Amino acid sequence: MGKKSRKATRQKESSAPHVAAAAPGDTASNTASESRPPSTECWICLDGDPDDEGKSIVRDCSCRGDDAGFAHLSCLVSYADSKSRDLVDAGEGDISESWRVCPHCRQNYQRQVALDMAKSLLSFIDKNYPGPGSGLRKLEGFVMIIKAIFVIDYRIHPELIEEGKRAASQMISAIQ
Repeated sequence: MGKKSRKATRQKESSAPHVAAAAPGDTASNTASESRPPSTECWICLDGDPDDEGKSIVRDCSCRGDDAGFAHLSCLVSYADSKSRDLVDAGEGDISESWRVCPHCRQNYQRQVALDMAKSLLSFIDKNYPGPGSGLRKLEGFVMIIKAIFVIDYRIHPELIEEGKRAASQMISAIQ
């Protein structure tokens, strides 16, 4: 369904507060459940409906208000990818910043959004910088993964322990 038809459908829905619902394991289910007005939209694509993967918009930074900072994870990844490419093309800057920092409030992403963005950064590096020279570029991504796992609290989510071990092992390999 196109954006215009989704927006028209959304306008017909009731004006009761909407809580971002998500399936278990979805980014939105692992962040603080927030009530948001039905008019809240992703600041990147300007759509409030789930993305093409069926994932709801999320906000896990320090943005506040009814509409500030909400975005689809897929849109955040596309935004970070574009910003990183711009920095590489210009030969400047820290490509990891757009993957870890909200461009509005300038605070680091938290919890599951931070973990998902860190994984996406590693995918970006693998895709754009293949080969042995990519190891040092990956360090920031591995550190981001490990920090996110501690913030999410691996004691409550024991499945993250293996992911943390994998990231630590890959980090050590990257610096050897």
